[in-house]
Amino acid sequence: MGEVNKTIQGSFSEDEMLKLVKYYQDQITEEAILYLKERGIEQDIIEKFNIGYEKDKIGFQPYQKDFKGYFRNRIVFPLFTKDKRVADFIGRSIDDKEPKYKSLIGVHDIFFNENVMRKSDDVVFCNSIFDVLSLEQVNLPAICMVDNQVTEEQINQMKGKRVFFCFGNDEIGRRESIRLAKIFEAHAKELYVIRLPQGLKDINDFFVRVKDPLDQFVKLINITLEESIYRPIASDDKNLIIYQEEYNKRHKGNVTGIKTSYQDLDSLLVGGLQEGLYLIGGNVSVGKTTFLKQLTDQIAKNVPVIYVSWDMTSFELWARSIARLSRHPVQAILAGSAPIKEIQMANQKYAEIASKIWTIEANITSNLHEIAIYINKIIQSLNSKPVVIFDYLQRIHITDEKSPLNSEQQLPVVYHLNSLSRTWGLPIILATTGTDVDLPYDILASVDVYLSLEQKMNAKKPSLILELKKIGMGH
Repeated sequence: MGEVNKTIQGSFSEDEMLKLVKYYQDQITEEAILYLKERGIEQDIIEKFNIGYEKDKIGFQPYQKDFKGYFRNRIVFPLFTKDKRVADFIGRSIDDKEPKYKSLIGVHDIFFNENVMRKSDDVVFCNSIFDVLSLEQVNLPAICMVDNQVTEEQINQMKGKRVFFCFGNDEIGRRESIRLAKIFEAHAKELYVIRLPQGLKDINDFFVRVKDPLDQFVKLINITLEESIYRPIASDDKNLIIYQEEYNKRHKGNVTGIKTSYQDLDSLLVGGLQEGLYLIGGNVSVGKTTFLKQLTDQIAKNVPVIYVSWDMTSFELWARSIARLSRHPVQAILAGSAPIKEIQMANQKYAEIASKIWTIEANITSNLHEIAIYINKIIQSLNSKPVVIFDYLQRIHITDEKSPLNSEQQLPVVYHLNSLSRTWGLPIILATTGTDVDLPYDILASVDVYLSLEQKMNAKKPSLILELKKIGMGH
């Protein structure tokens, strides 16, 4: 929901944060209360969680002028620590204005309703704040993340707990439940995934629309427990509704996946990029970096892209984008010999795409752990999941080792990047020197998709063309 804003965080004392809670509570309107009631949230829960609101026009100014109206037309939820200190505020738009949720400071290492972890060894891990409120209203302990990341401290809080995951009732929700279950499986006492009936979006929707929702939800929990006893691994019939819904979407052309804007590539990837590790291989000087930069610019028209380069500087990468837009050779831009006005015009045109690109220049002293921390901060500041690109495998070190990597040392890098793609829940694209013939089998077997970038002579023109060929696909 956002990177921690230390400037704001340091601007408030504990007493001022409590005053801010009251400030939002005092602004709550009938419109806001009606919205909450439509979501099934009653007055006692509004008071228990100190829920507030910010009207369209305010005269309050906590730290600087541009804060005024930050949560305008949003329900405001204080985020409390285990010891009941106010750590942050989360606003949810009541008119579905994007982003639906945003935070004031960007604290991400605290669960919403975290205090309940002290009181119960059972907890329902939900998708959203409204799911938590619906369950708390019937005295069922529940928590949710404030963004899609979890920290080591949060993972440790699951020790000895019996955790029931219940996310959105669709393919995305199912994947998120599985992703988190894998993260917590080594720490929690027991893990279960609750499946909601067909046609209900999430827990909040369940409690709004189902008759006797508490009794029915407890039945779902008991069914989940019984199935785990008698059938430790659920049979496929439990997923048939989800599979059918996913097929219906695909049949209508609503294929999940991030579009690359290259029709042939999207078709090859069955709709676009999914969560997982994509390896793009090719011989030296085949044009991998050029292709990756073109791909970056295309993807950034739809979603953010984080580009980590061990091969070129950010200026050299920028020059390739400007060369395409200005139609001047890259070398002319690198040499500074292209007309400056034409480059300025191309740069202005490129600005909109560049606003969704983050380029990280890595070097011989950079290691993957440090880069991953930096990427994680960028991800937390975004409202949508990005695509992350690494260029390229042979220069990436997990530790501070400076020597060139051999194939045995490259394998842990691939493993780690694959793990990061699951932890972050997004696609990672990794370039490598070498084709499927040259690369070790263990590396090819450790990625979800391998694409070969080949260089062929066009029969009609003397210029070279690039062709992507799918070798293997794990999705």
